[in-house]
Formats: sequence, C-alpha cells, structure tokens
Amino acid sequence: MSLIYPSIAITISNTKALSVPLTAEQLTGFFEQCDKNGDGRLDRAELKEAFKMLGAMLPSWRAARGLYHADLNGDGYIDEEEMTGLVNFALRLGYTVK
Repeated sequence: MSLIYPSIAITISNTKALSVPLTAEQLTGFFEQCDKNGDGRLDRAELKEAFKMLGAMLPSWRAARGLYHADLNGDGYIDEEEMTGLVNFALRLGYTVK
C-alpha cells in the first residue's frame, strides 16, 4: 500500500499528536479527583497540585486566582456549589489533552 500511496504513508508517519481542549465535564471530574482528603472541597494546596498536573507554569498563582474567581463565600475552599466557577476559570485558560 505504501508503494501505491507513498505520500499518504509519509504524511501519516510524520503527524504529531493533536492538542484537544479539555471539556467542562473532564475538568469537573479531574478537579473532583484532586480532593485528596475526601472532604468534598478543594483547598489551596489541592488546587495548586491540580494546576501543576494541568501543566500550569505558576500553579501556586493559578490556585490563588482559581480561588479568587470561584470561592464565592470566601472560606478558602472550592466546594461542590462553587465547582462550576473553577471549571469556567480553567476552561478560559485552555488546558488541553495531548
């Protein structure tokens, strides 16, 4: 087949992995898994680790910004009711799966 379609064979072998943006559902599931102590909410340390795993260059800063954008009651945690705000914040940052 590569003799008949040599350009296709070359193209296929030289393709790179595509970066696909994470969906809201994927990010929600990801953040829920980052709740290491199982208390149903994310603290700053858990958020920092989450943004580090997402590939953020400054995960501590991203965690602080995530709290700023999503922690509506100001208690220093992201709970289930505030998760949508955190997910929307992360969506705007454009994290991808490679």
